[in-house]
This record gives sequence, C-alpha cells and structure tokens, in this order.
Amino acid sequence: MYTEERKNRSLLVDFILKLVLIIIFVLLLIWLVPWPNMDSLNPLKDQIFNANLQTMKEAGITYFTTERLPAEVGDKTTLTLQKMLDLKLLVPFTDKNGDSCDVTASYVSLEKKETEYLMKVNLKCGEEEDYILVHLGCYSYCTTAICEAQPGNTETPSTTPKPTSSGGPTTKPTTSPSPSPTPSPSPTPTATPTITPTTTPTTTPTTTPTTTPTTTPTQKPDTEYEYVKKIDAVYSEWSDWTRHVKKKNDGVVFELTNTKEVVDLGTILTQVGTTNPVYENIYFEHYEMVKYKTLTYKLCNKYSYVADATTLYRVVTDWQWTDEYARGYRDNIPHDTLTERWVLQGIDYNECKDNCVNNPYAIYRKQTRHIEIDTEYSNVTASCDDIVTKSVDVYMSVPVGNYQTVLVEPSKPVYAYVRYYKVRTRTLLSSASEVYKWSGYNDRTLLDNGYKYTGKTRPKKEG
Repeated sequence: MYTEERKNRSLLVDFILKLVLIIIFVLLLIWLVPWPNMDSLNPLKDQIFNANLQTMKEAGITYFTTERLPAEVGDKTTLTLQKMLDLKLLVPFTDKNGDSCDVTASYVSLEKKETEYLMKVNLKCGEEEDYILVHLGCYSYCTTAICEAQPGNTETPSTTPKPTSSGGPTTKPTTSPSPSPTPSPSPTPTATPTITPTTTPTTTPTTTPTTTPTTTPTQKPDTEYEYVKKIDAVYSEWSDWTRHVKKKNDGVVFELTNTKEVVDLGTILTQVGTTNPVYENIYFEHYEMVKYKTLTYKLCNKYSYVADATTLYRVVTDWQWTDEYARGYRDNIPHDTLTERWVLQGIDYNECKDNCVNNPYAIYRKQTRHIEIDTEYSNVTASCDDIVTKSVDVYMSVPVGNYQTVLVEPSKPVYAYVRYYKVRTRTLLSSASEVYKWSGYNDRTLLDNGYKYTGKTRPKKEG
C-alpha cells in the first residue's frame, strides 16, 4: 500500500512539472514572437477618419464665400461641426466605430495671412483627434471665392477674391441700356474691432433685355431698312446714406439695385449704456474739544502772601479757520488740543484706492482759538483785601464720528457688438425704351442722331 501511495505522488509531481513547463513555454512564445498590429491590419479605419476630414475641408471651402472671408490680416473665422450640420453643409457622419464625432471640438477655422488664407480642419471622434492645414488663395481658375493651388501651378496667390456668380454684395448688377450704379465705398470705422457678419447678403440685379444690332447691311435697291435708337433710363439723384442697426431676423436684405443700395457695415464695438455708480456709507471719526462743565473759583486782586495755585483756562475767542492742512490716514492726524483742532475736509480716493472703507486717507483743516490761563489759589494763609468770584468752562477731548456717503465705484461705459448697415435710394423717372424707324439706306439724319441698323429690311412701299 505504501508503494501505491508513492506511485500516485510521483505521477502528481510529474504532472505539475509538465504544467509549469508548458506555462513557461507559452510566456516565452508570447514575449519572443512579434504579433501583428490589429490596427495596421484594418486600414479602413484610417480611411474613414481621413474621408471625414476631407468632407469637412470641402464643405468649409464652399462655405467661405467672399462676404464670409476674414477682412484683416490675422482675423480668424471658426465654424464648428455643429454649425456646419445646422447649415446643411454636410450630413452627419460617424467614426470608425460607428459613433458620432464631437460636434463642438470638431471645427474648421480660416485665418487671413499676408498673401493667402490658412484653413485648419480639426476632427475629434472619441479618443482620436487630428487636424490638417490647407493653404488657400485666390487664383484665376478658382470657381469659388478661394481654392487650393493646382499641382504645378506657379501663380502667386492673392487674398482679393474675384466676383462670383453666386450672388452677394460683391456682385455688381448690370442693367442695359442704363449704366450700372456704382455704390459709394462704405466708411471703415477706426479703432473698433470688426467681426465679419454671418448672414449671407443677397443681391437682386435688375436687367433689361437688349437688342443686338447687326453690322451695316449691304445696300439694296427698292429696300427700306429698320433703325433703332435706345433711350437710357433716367433716375433721380441718390439720397444721402442713412445708417441703421441690424436686428436679428428683421428681414433686411443686402442688395445693390438701380434704385436701392443696402450695404452691410459689419459688426462694430459700440457704447450702448453706462453702469450705475456705487456708493457706500463710511463712518469717519475724529476728536473734538467739548464743554464738560463750568467751574467757579475765587480770585484775590490784592495780596502780599504766598499761596498754593491751580491753573485754569478761559476761552477768549471762538474757533477760527487757518490755511494749514494735514493729510494722512486716521492714526497719522494730530490730536486736538484746547487751542487747536482738525476738521475733516474730505477723502483722497487716489491714495486709499480700494481700501477707503476700512482705512480712509483723509484731509483735515486746522482751526484755532485764544485761551487765557488763570490761576486759582487755595490754602491761603493770609486774609485778602479784594476777593472776586469767577467762572470758567472746562473742556475735554471726546471722539466724534458720523456716516458719510462715499463714491466707491464711478459709472462706467457698457460696450456691445452691434451690427450696422446703411441705405440709400433713388427714383426711376423714366424707363429705358427703344424707338424704331424705317428709312432708306445710310440715312445720315438717323445715324447721326444715335440710330443704328437692326438688320431687318422690307420692300420699299410704292408712292
């Protein structure tokens, strides 16, 4: 039986040793053998991210029309992914895991440089975030306001976009036969930050169909020729420009027509009001000499003896102002005496600034009065020939204080960004028209009067 137990124990030890060796082998295999990167095996994920970046880039280039471009060098305009979705510039897309991307942290920004525009397209989807930089400019072959340079292109980029046919304040309407109106340049506010408005202005050009005359026809006998003279439209003088505030959803249309011009002036930092001043009640304290009581005493007018004396004070004149001032904090002001005192004149807020409530910097003016010293004698050992009774007011220094209303913070201007536009109009006095006449070949009277051939002919009427 002992042999059987020993045999079972030996088998268990062999099994444990083999299991340990297998575990060690697997660990060495994992450590030594290079395993493939799963992300590298799935390039479709990177393709999805890059495709989303390109989609945002193309939508951003389409959005930045002439009126939406940054105006000054260094200006930057940012368009979030949420705004792009709201404007229907693109449809919602997902990341490689099928989840929606961050619509706030994902954005397209456009900054104006000296000779080009720099676009940054930033995309954040889950834990993955990256961006691309796109250099844009105004080239002769651009079909939009700005575009990327074509491969092999040597043309120098520009930040002055050419007019596009999409409509907007940069598209000047043409009217025939009357000439196109030329709008006066908009005044440029100085020392005020300007933000490019996001509302897309529209232009409603007014056009009149024109008849293109043919070249001089060949002379034919017994033939009449049709002549035409174009009469331009007549307008009144333009009215003066009037400036208005652009309110949200007020229906204002920015347009340039033959009879009305509405020009966007942009967003300007404007003072819209003032804040209320702030006052506080502050307690001011100083010391004054006040009458405590009146003492009576006896005085000998004539004596020839020595006696103990007590000094008393008698007020001769009332308080009088001097030209002496004292400035400082409360503990630095001289104390009042029987013959002089310091009266508060005001607070110097430039000195105490924000701590005027707790420790005001005060201004005092000095007052003085005349006091005479009398002597009261006591313990007289001899008789006096002439003793008179007198009285004297006794004063003591006591703290006196009161509350005063003090301006803590003055009123300040309040600024806000306000969008402005200007309008001017004129009246159509007479519409454009055309006058037709039939006559013989090379009628100098008509030709010299502005008539031209239309190219139509007819047989000459008899009689």
